[in-house]
Amino acid sequence: MTGRLSPTQQRLWFLQLLDPQATEYNVCVGYELDGRLDVAALRRSLSAVTDRHDALRTTFPAERGRPAARIRPRGEPLPLPLTDLSGLPDAGARAADLAAERVARPFDLARDPLFRADLIRLDPARHILLLNLHHIVADMWSVQIIFAELGTMYDAAARGREAGLPLPAARYADYTAWQRDQLSGGRLDQALAYWRERLKDAPAVPDLPTDRPRSPERSPAGEELLTPVPAQVAKSLRRVAGELRCTMFVLTLTAFLLMLARRSRTGGTVVAVPVAGRAKPEFQDTVGFFVNTLPLRVDLSDDPEPGRAVERVRTAVLEALEHDMVPFDLLVDRLGVPRTPGCNPLVQVGFQLLPTPRRAGRVRWHDLEVGDWQGVSERVTRLDLELHLLDSAPEVIETLWCYRTDLFDAATAERLSADYQALLAEIGNG
Repeated sequence: MTGRLSPTQQRLWFLQLLDPQATEYNVCVGYELDGRLDVAALRRSLSAVTDRHDALRTTFPAERGRPAARIRPRGEPLPLPLTDLSGLPDAGARAADLAAERVARPFDLARDPLFRADLIRLDPARHILLLNLHHIVADMWSVQIIFAELGTMYDAAARGREAGLPLPAARYADYTAWQRDQLSGGRLDQALAYWRERLKDAPAVPDLPTDRPRSPERSPAGEELLTPVPAQVAKSLRRVAGELRCTMFVLTLTAFLLMLARRSRTGGTVVAVPVAGRAKPEFQDTVGFFVNTLPLRVDLSDDPEPGRAVERVRTAVLEALEHDMVPFDLLVDRLGVPRTPGCNPLVQVGFQLLPTPRRAGRVRWHDLEVGDWQGVSERVTRLDLELHLLDSAPEVIETLWCYRTDLFDAATAERLSADYQALLAEIGNG
């Protein structure tokens, strides 16, 4: 079966075509499986999940010079190679090395299965399951769907039963058809008019000091810095958010934009903010690439006090969400955004708040206890600088900074993190 790509998929297809060895859009997650593992049941469960979602069976060959979405038939088993490291004293380190090798392996979008699984045995009662996907077929919401369904499938398979999961309410092809319908007619023109005005004269490159000059040959090499927000500050921020009648997303984004404005001495930095893109209820349990990027621009160059800054950011966010129907790639194309060598179009800085509720104990899959494995490290970044806030509990927030190593030193990332933490504390005490 052959279908059409969404605009966001088309962009990733062309990027991979330009650099077939690129791995920035590989998505890799790992899970610890503790207990007596039924490997055959896990293999059947992975294949069953793949059968449920067309996106996981899709490849993207070129037809007459343009990409097409080709869906493989159901029933093809998903390979699950097993690497046995049991008995080795450095099994954990070797598992991390294997994960790094897997995530650094590029996908051939035209031929490769774009959903890969690997099993690593650390000892007879402890395994690591690696799932590696290309972003063109799945976003992080999709990864949560896969994990939940895999647990249900495995529990049933290990007991010799049918899982009985209902089929997803929609296929990804239904989303692409719906999106094409949304992008036809006057609604698209109105949304483009909003973005054209909002992004008028936006700088192609942010006025942020870097440790090295930007090169026309952009490198995706990146590093991460994870720093916890003090519990008392996290608690104070939630109180302030309530007093200002805003979400934690708006409050922490405001702090980020204030920091950028103070460092760049301009208020025009465009920040990439991802949105889920699952506008209809039937898309909630569908695996696919739904995420869209909103290029948010708020002028805080006059360094307003936090309350006034929050009001500007809240207004800008609400307006942007009202016009989020335009895929970022179509927006760049229709607005004629100039291209600068070594830069992404329009946005070089990103922000995201991720609710990551901590599980009460580990998830149970029949005889297994399953939890996240922290051994996956991707070490690539799609933007110059990204800030991800991991919101785990009322008093547990962490800042995860991702930065391009050809632009920023580790010491600079540490200073950015310290400045942001100080600003959060200032807002929390305000």
